[in-house]
Amino acid sequence: MRVVTRRLSKAYGFLWAVKDASLELHSGERVALFGPNGAGKTTLLKLLSALLSPSSGEIEIDGARLLPGSSGLRSAIGLLSPEGYLYESLTARENLRLFISLYARRREAREVAEALDQVKLSHWAEEYVSSLSTGMKYRLALAKWLLLEPKLLLLDEPYAVLDGAGVDLLEDYLERLCRGGGIVVMATHHVPAALSRCSRAIILDQGRIIFDEPRQEPWESFQRAFAAFLPRGR
Repeated sequence: MRVVTRRLSKAYGFLWAVKDASLELHSGERVALFGPNGAGKTTLLKLLSALLSPSSGEIEIDGARLLPGSSGLRSAIGLLSPEGYLYESLTARENLRLFISLYARRREAREVAEALDQVKLSHWAEEYVSSLSTGMKYRLALAKWLLLEPKLLLLDEPYAVLDGAGVDLLEDYLERLCRGGGIVVMATHHVPAALSRCSRAIILDQGRIIFDEPRQEPWESFQRAFAAFLPRGR
């Protein structure tokens, strides 16, 4: 898999949330996306998932341009965020069944049960999502992608909502995804945890990419780039 962005930008009025972001991502890569609050991390993830349309620039997946209506390409992309994009008035099991139908995937009832078991939610399968904790909702969203098997998985602050057991579940899945040729892009403020697991680090500031390098030790260049925005207290 190959994902390319060319001068990707998103503006809200006169404010550029993402500006001229050009990237090339390849199969097996695990990318950690860092930056202060308001740097554009979440906006970049939503652009890559086609939840947002760019103000300018473009995204290509395996040579095909990604557009909001590109249902075939979008089915290869998963976005895992604290919001979860779940239906609060449905049960955990009903949410998974609904998402499978929306993506026109065929899955047996036992596969849904197995996905819930993998994320340790079997005992809450018939509970309404509105009654679940934030961490449990994140696990349920992960179960959705276990069933849908995206090749590009985008994660927004997973360490902020998952407990230790949840992180272990997530890490096992991400490792398998990358071994199978998938791509992971994770936006996070948890620098040590993400750096220890990523193959590449990117820093955004004020919507622009100010650092993009593969993992290497020591991370002196990363530390210099990261320190550049710390004094501003953002």
